Amino acid sequence: MSSKEWSEVELNLKHCSSVEDLKRSLEDSQSLFFVISSSASNLTDAEKLTLSESTGIQQEWIFNVPATDQQSSFLIKFSRYLKILLEDVAIKWLSKISEHEKKKLYYSNFIYGPVMDCFLTILSSLKQGRHLKVLQASYDVLKQFVSVGRLQQLIVEKSLSRSNVEIESLATHLCNIPESIDNKMNLLNTHHLFEKKNYVVVLMQNILGALERLQNQSSVKYDFVGKLVGKLAVLGDRNVVVQCLLEFVNRGHENGEQISEVLTFVSSQHLEAVTLPFFTCDYIPFQELKQFINVIFGPKIVLIGKLCTLLYHRLIFIKYFKDVRPKYLLFYPLTTREERRYLLTKTLFELLTVWGNKSSVDLQPYEHHLALCESIIICFYYMDNDERLIIKEKIMMLLAAGMPVHLDSNHSDFRRAGMVTAEILTQFLGISTEAPLKFDYEETADTRKLKSLLEGYTEEDFVVKEPPAQLIIESDQKVPDKFTDLDSDDDEDDLKPFSSSDKNLATVKPPVYLKECIEILTETRDAEKDFDKIAVTLRTLPRLLVEAKGSVDELALEITQIILSLSSEFYMEDFIECRKRILINCAVVAPRTVADYLSYQFYEDNYTIGHRLDILDVIVQASRELSKIELSPSEDQIEKTKMLNMKPWEIEVMERLKKKTKRFNSATKIAIGKENKFNPVCGNFFYALMNQYDKELRTLSLTEEDTLVLGRLIYTLGVVLHCASNAPAAPNMGKTLLDFVRVFTDIYVLDEYVKQSILFATSIVAQISPVAVMTAEIYPQLMDIRLWAEELLTDSISADTTELAVYALDIMDTVIGRGLFPSDVSSLSKEYAPLSLKDTVINSNPKISEISSSDS
Repeated sequence: MSSKEWSEVELNLKHCSSVEDLKRSLEDSQSLFFVISSSASNLTDAEKLTLSESTGIQQEWIFNVPATDQQSSFLIKFSRYLKILLEDVAIKWLSKISEHEKKKLYYSNFIYGPVMDCFLTILSSLKQGRHLKVLQASYDVLKQFVSVGRLQQLIVEKSLSRSNVEIESLATHLCNIPESIDNKMNLLNTHHLFEKKNYVVVLMQNILGALERLQNQSSVKYDFVGKLVGKLAVLGDRNVVVQCLLEFVNRGHENGEQISEVLTFVSSQHLEAVTLPFFTCDYIPFQELKQFINVIFGPKIVLIGKLCTLLYHRLIFIKYFKDVRPKYLLFYPLTTREERRYLLTKTLFELLTVWGNKSSVDLQPYEHHLALCESIIICFYYMDNDERLIIKEKIMMLLAAGMPVHLDSNHSDFRRAGMVTAEILTQFLGISTEAPLKFDYEETADTRKLKSLLEGYTEEDFVVKEPPAQLIIESDQKVPDKFTDLDSDDDEDDLKPFSSSDKNLATVKPPVYLKECIEILTETRDAEKDFDKIAVTLRTLPRLLVEAKGSVDELALEITQIILSLSSEFYMEDFIECRKRILINCAVVAPRTVADYLSYQFYEDNYTIGHRLDILDVIVQASRELSKIELSPSEDQIEKTKMLNMKPWEIEVMERLKKKTKRFNSATKIAIGKENKFNPVCGNFFYALMNQYDKELRTLSLTEEDTLVLGRLIYTLGVVLHCASNAPAAPNMGKTLLDFVRVFTDIYVLDEYVKQSILFATSIVAQISPVAVMTAEIYPQLMDIRLWAEELLTDSISADTTELAVYALDIMDTVIGRGLFPSDVSSLSKEYAPLSLKDTVINSNPKISEISSSDS
C-alpha cells in the first residue's frame, strides 16, 4: 500500500458525508488490507463454521501481508486504521448502520486482522477512551473478538514467537479484562461473558485449545502459557483453572506432558496457587488422581528447585493438609522413579528432625503437629524394607532425640501422638520384636487414625464429588455453549451480582457505633466474610474509640479481645498498623480494664512470640499517650487555624486592620497544662505485667529460649516507669523494678539484648528515685547491679553492651556519690540503646523525652 492510497483511506473515513459514503469507504479499505476468497484453505472447517455463525460471512478473509521490508509500515497503518474505526467511525456513524452491515464491514476487520495488533488496539481504546460511544464500540468489538476464539489464536502465535517481549504485561492484560471492562462500563449493561467466573472458564478453554494446536508444532515455548495460567490462578479462580487442566490431562498422556512443561514456566509467586488445588481435588478418584499428579509433577520435581521446595517444605512444614488424602498424593511421585527416591529419605529425616524439636512441640498447634506425625508415617509407608534397613540407625537416633521432648510435654495430645509415632516406626524397623516398644496411653480417634496409615489409603469413607456441570470441557468446543449466542439477552435475569470483594471501598458505609463494629467483626467471621466491610471497620475503629463519650470499658475490652486474636485473612495493606492502633486506643480509653487484660494475656499459653511482642508494644505506646502533658494552644496557633478556613479577601482585611490598630498593652497568655492521665492507672500497666513472670508455660521460656521477650519485657517496664516518673507511686515502682531485674543479673548466661535492657531499666530507676528512697531502700540493690555492670566492662563480648554499661555506671555514680540528680544524662543516646530499641533517647533532667521502640 502506497502512502497516497493510505492517505485517501484515512481522509475518506474521517470525512464521510453519509452512511452510503461510509460503506463505500469501508469496502475500499478492506480491499487494501484483505484478500477475500471463498476457496482458500487457511482455516479448518470448524473454524470456518464458527466464524460464519458469528459474523454471517461465508468467505474466508486473508490478511494481505506485504514483503518483509514493508511489513512493519503496513502493520502500523493497519493499527491506525483500526483506531479510526474505534474512534471517528464509532462516534459519528456506527449507530446508523444495521447489525448485519456492522458484522460484515466493521467487526470483520478485527476478526480477520493480525491478532496481536487487533487485541492491543481494542484494549487501548477500552482503557483510554473517554467518549461513551467509543467505549461501547470497543466493548462490542472485544465481545466478538473473544466469542470467535481469537484469544486462542493469540496464545498460539505468542507461543510460537521467538520474542519474549511483554510476556508478563500481555498475560496480565488478558487476565484483567473483566476488571478493565467493569472499571469503564459500570454505567452500561455488560454481557455475562465478562463476569469473572465465566471469563476464567472461557480463557481456560482458549488456553487448552491452543495447547492442542501446539502439540504437533516444533520450537514451541510454553513460557507465555505458564505466566498466563499462574496469573489466572491468582487473579481468578484457582480451583476452576486446575479442574480445566485435569480434564485436559484426562484426554491423553501427551496432554499431561504438556501441562508439566507449562508448570515449568509458572512464576514462583504463582506456583502455589496453581499447585495446591491438584492435591485437594475431591471429584476425581484417588487412583486416577495420583496417576495424573505423577504425570504432571513427577518429571519436574528433581529438575525444578522451586517446585521441590514448595511440595516438600512449604506444604509440609509451613502449610499443612488436615486430610490424609493429599499427603498420600504428595509423596506418591517420589516412589515411581529411582532417581526421585532419595528425596523420600531426605524428607523423612527433615520431618523427624522437626518432629523432635522442642520449639516445634512447644509452639506448634496440635493439629499441625498431628499432620507432621501423619506425614512421617505416610513417608515411611512408601519405603521398601531395604530402604528402611539402610536408614535404621539414623531413624533411631532421631527418635531417641525426639521422644524425651514429647514425654516432657505438658499437653497430653502431644505426648500421645509422639508415643504412637515411635511405636509404629520401631515396629516396622524390626527393633525388639520379642519385646516391642509399647507405651501406656488412652486410645483415641487420632491414635487409631495414625495406626491405620501404614495400611495405605482407601476411599471407603471418602465420597467423590461431582464437578460443576458448567466447567466440564468438551474436546470439540472452543467456548462454553451458553456463550455461543452473544447477541441474546435472555439469560441476563439469571446473572448473579459480583461478590463483595469486588466492590470499591468508597461505596461501603462505615460503621457509626462501637457495638456496630463489634457485630461486623464477630458475625462476619463465622458467616460468609465481607472483607471490604471488615477493612472499612478496622480503619474506622480508631476514630470511634477516640470520639467515644462516657464509660466504654466493657466495649473497649470486647474489642481488644476480638482484635488481639484477629489475623489477616485477606489482603489489607495497612492491617498491622490498623490492628495496633485499635489496641492502643482501647488501652487509652479504658486503661485499667484493657491493661489488666493485656497483661494477663501476655502469660497465656495460646499466643505466639509475635503476639506477646505486640502486647508489649501496645502497653509502651499507650503509656506514652496517657502520660503526655497536653498544653492549650497559643493565640498564634489559634489564629493560624482560623486563617486556614478564611477566604483570601478576609485575610487581606484582617491584615489591614492589624496594621491600623494601636495596642498600648496586651496581657501575655500562659499555656495551661492538663492533668497527666497516666498517674492514676500506672500500677495497672506495671504490676500486672510483672507478677506472673515465673509462671510455667508450654510456649514461653523467658530465661532459656525466649530471651528476646524477656528483654522487651524489661524494657517495657522501664518505659512504663519513666512515663509514671511524676506519680506518687513511682518510687515504689522503681524499687520493685530494681528487685525484678536484680534476679536476672545472677544468671551467668544472659543474652546481650537482656543485659542492655537491664542497664536501661536500672538507669531509669536511678533517674526517677528521690534521694531519700535511694539511700534508705534501694542502695544495696543498686550497688549490686553496679558491680554487675562493672563486670560487663571486661566480660561482655558486645561493644554496644560495654559502651552502654559505661554510661549507665556514670549515671549511677553521679546519683549515688553526690546525692543529686544528674544534670545531663544525654549519654544514653540513640546509638547506645539496646540493639533493637533504636529510637531510645534520654534527654536532660528531670524528664526523659519521648522513648520509642521498634520491633526486633
